[in-house]
Amino acid sequence: MAPSQADTGSKLLGTGGITSFEGSAGGGISPWALIAGYASKEEIAATANIQNLSAGEYKLNSYGFAVGAYDTFEFSLQKQSLDVSSGVVSNVFNLLTGAPTPALVAPSTQIEQSIVGLKYNLYGDAIFSESPYLPQIAIGIQYKKNHDFNQSLALHDGSVPIPKTGVPALLGAKDSSGTDFYVSATKVWLGALKGNNLLLNATARYTKANTFGLLGFGSQTDDSYDLEWAASIAMFSGTNTIIGAEYRQQTNRLGGLAKTDNVTDFFITYLPSKEWSITAAIVDLGNLPFQPDSSGFYLSITANL
Repeated sequence: MAPSQADTGSKLLGTGGITSFEGSAGGGISPWALIAGYASKEEIAATANIQNLSAGEYKLNSYGFAVGAYDTFEFSLQKQSLDVSSGVVSNVFNLLTGAPTPALVAPSTQIEQSIVGLKYNLYGDAIFSESPYLPQIAIGIQYKKNHDFNQSLALHDGSVPIPKTGVPALLGAKDSSGTDFYVSATKVWLGALKGNNLLLNATARYTKANTFGLLGFGSQTDDSYDLEWAASIAMFSGTNTIIGAEYRQQTNRLGGLAKTDNVTDFFITYLPSKEWSITAAIVDLGNLPFQPDSSGFYLSITANL
């Protein structure tokens, strides 16, 4: 068995999926059962990605890498940074604390999070299967650490410094870290749509994350794990493009300003070769603090190494 060579691996174009914003191979907002890269069962491959999501007063930048081994194992590491405008932070702080005067803050506040992911191909092959109906099934975990849970804000009221606090803690989140557990089932039908390939995916996730963990984990009133579902549909056309849509549930634990909504996206991916993929999407995040309609543009670039 040997690592993949310069051709980046033996699997078909597009069968490594794209890179989710949490680092796992799949769609933009949810993992699929596919393993990152184009490595076959005798190969090892790696990917690197950079991503940006702009939604009004919020901007999410992320980057990371993933390693796929023998079309069975996947390891990923992703770093996320959410930029929150100073106006939103001031409004949140003043409303929740009853500050009599506007709190002075930095021009913007960053919430950073690291995600370590592991995925194991438990059963089947999404494309080459003895049954036209049995999917590929993978299990995975994502450990998430919010680095700015309770110390992202350096505030003062004009004269008196206020002890550092953080947006997630301020909104009522309980913990700075958490682990998501998920199962994904993915099936690809070759030539199913007038010669184009069709992919369907379903993912069940067990999690305590608030807004993917960017607003912490659990709350003072609800610290339980919840089952959340995600689904994807995508068409692989003959012009090196993938067109699809996704849906992902989120549990509302914090309520109030941080009421959490389900997420949807519509995306198109262009794969000029096995070395590169470029994904653009329209994403609807629903409610975010002081921004009840948080739709925006998502761009992701993945390199297959």
